[in-house]
Amino acid sequence: MSSLYVLTDQFWNREGDPRVRDFMLFTGGPTPMLLVMLAYLLIVKLIGPAVMNYRRPYELRNVMLVYNILMVAVNAYFLYEFMIVINFGTRLLELNAPDHNDWSPYTLSSIRVVYLYYLTKFVDLLDTIFFVMRKKYSQITVLHLYHHFSVPVLGWIVMKVEPLVPAILLFCILNTTVHVIMYSYYALAAFGPNIQKYLWWKRYITQIQLIQFVILLVYCSLTLPFYRGYRPVYLWLGGSQPPIFLVLFLNFYFRSYNKCRPVKACDKHMTDITK
Repeated sequence: MSSLYVLTDQFWNREGDPRVRDFMLFTGGPTPMLLVMLAYLLIVKLIGPAVMNYRRPYELRNVMLVYNILMVAVNAYFLYEFMIVINFGTRLLELNAPDHNDWSPYTLSSIRVVYLYYLTKFVDLLDTIFFVMRKKYSQITVLHLYHHFSVPVLGWIVMKVEPLVPAILLFCILNTTVHVIMYSYYALAAFGPNIQKYLWWKRYITQIQLIQFVILLVYCSLTLPFYRGYRPVYLWLGGSQPPIFLVLFLNFYFRSYNKCRPVKACDKHMTDITK
């Protein structure tokens, strides 16, 4: 069997959950999503820097203020919705694979919440676009690109195959929480230097991100052996991400703090680059 078969509509319509088949980007295989992500990489690594080469960096203060406020609101909304989806935690212990023939209103509503949140991961790509327009290329790190590329790609697989897998629902809860905190900081920082003295907590943003992946790693380590009815390849694919992200963030965290002096300068570098 050709390895390209995994890109076909036939393969994914056979593997996938029929309840997501009518959603945009999920009517067939991953090709449309991969084209979007390829365009993203080309823009932020080649086209964008080339266009900005002879231009001054854009300030974008007002644009980013509005963007950050909207992202706080969006993530707060989805945090609320996901708490309902997981029934305030009890669903995280339901480790048997969901029934793909369950078309109940509650289940369909839960799937739609996951889908809409998945779409916001494409909005997150604006973080990198803003870095390019502001000519802050040093902040487009391997960690930054891996995060913004892998979440939409792996998220597509999860959404297509098992949109209600408990580990992903926990990720959504933690990720929305982190993003509310992170975008709140950036929204406040956009008001200018007068508010800087109230942003003493900015150095803890990356630490909160690390805690997120520790929680996911512990949860996956304890629960994945007890999952029933899921395809092992997808469990291992998803379960591999918390340790990968934890290693990447730890490496970045210690490398940044060892190099950055004084502490305030390091804080600015840390929070800017992990956005």
